[in-house]
Amino acid sequence: MNDEGLRFAGYFALDVRLLVTCLVFAVALATLAVALRLRGRRWDEHVVGFLAVFSLSFLITLGLTNLLAVHPALRIESLFPVP
Repeated sequence: MNDEGLRFAGYFALDVRLLVTCLVFAVALATLAVALRLRGRRWDEHVVGFLAVFSLSFLITLGLTNLLAVHPALRIESLFPVP
């Protein structure tokens, strides 16, 4: 267990306002997609469809904000070796 390459620590910075905005956008998009595409289906198909669209849209918006924004929603502030 003396591998020096794996002993690092750090901390993350979260922009809570941007993270909440991404969550609200993903919830709205998932609700809209389920309401328009899954009419007349069983409730479990609604839940699965909502979770799939929500997860995909949240990850895409989070990834796009981290790639394109000046202040990303999630970033590593500092990474330093632990003695």
